[in-house]
Amino acid sequence: MNETPWRRDTLGASDAPAVVGVDLFHTAGDLWAFKTGRVAADNLDADTDPLDIKSIGSALTPILMRVAEAKLGRSVAAEGFYRHPTLPLSCTVDGLALDAPAVLVEAKTAGIIGRSAQLDYYGEEGTDEVPESVVVQCHHTFGVLDAQPGMARVERAMVVALLGGRGLRCYTIERNDDLVRELQDVEAEWWQHYVVADRCPPKDPPSLAVLKRLQRRPEALPRPIDPVFMRSWLEAKAILKQAETNEEECRRFVIADLGDAEVGECEYGRVTFAWTSAGPLRART
Repeated sequence: MNETPWRRDTLGASDAPAVVGVDLFHTAGDLWAFKTGRVAADNLDADTDPLDIKSIGSALTPILMRVAEAKLGRSVAAEGFYRHPTLPLSCTVDGLALDAPAVLVEAKTAGIIGRSAQLDYYGEEGTDEVPESVVVQCHHTFGVLDAQPGMARVERAMVVALLGGRGLRCYTIERNDDLVRELQDVEAEWWQHYVVADRCPPKDPPSLAVLKRLQRRPEALPRPIDPVFMRSWLEAKAILKQAETNEEECRRFVIADLGDAEVGECEYGRVTFAWTSAGPLRART
């Protein structure tokens, strides 16, 4: 993400998945922290994008647009930024085929550098099997484009994806008007409730990675915190500690039951206890 004013004062297509809870990398609280200026845009992606994968994706976008032109058999207009005239919504489209019927073109990459959680959500070529976050992004964009004067109605999106280990794949997402309207209502309400009101989303707080980057004042006085949160946290820590103790004890029983054998079996599975290349003994199920 580039920290620019228009990214701060609107919800873009890449923000919409976090608002509705389908972003695999960012919480709604992360988004709130960015939109309210509590964390810089670059910091928001520092942990999820350590190798600057977004920059690589941007560099590949022109190539993927040429693939889209070949598939569609017509030209695709270059990237453009659009803002909704009445709602705090915007979008930056990778490409638009403006000749009727108009088609939105989205360029995506997954698994190019390292393993990506999104890779498994892409299905067979030509289907609409893409990550839910991509469906949300496209429908957010449909709604913003609808509000542009003179813009032809866009009925579908072509997603051109370069997937690690699978190559180029093209997917088609047909427009769902109910989803377009629902997204606009939810996003506009979210903006008012949490950004304008400057209130952290109570059901989806910032991730620990983002919380570590929030600007803090050493001179600030101690603040009262919700005792329910504190009690729940302490209880969860106690449960985790007991679970770890129980796991270790049960593992000792299983390994002891092996006797002098390296392999044990029962109706619940198979366990192996042997020397590894690292040296120490360990159990593998």
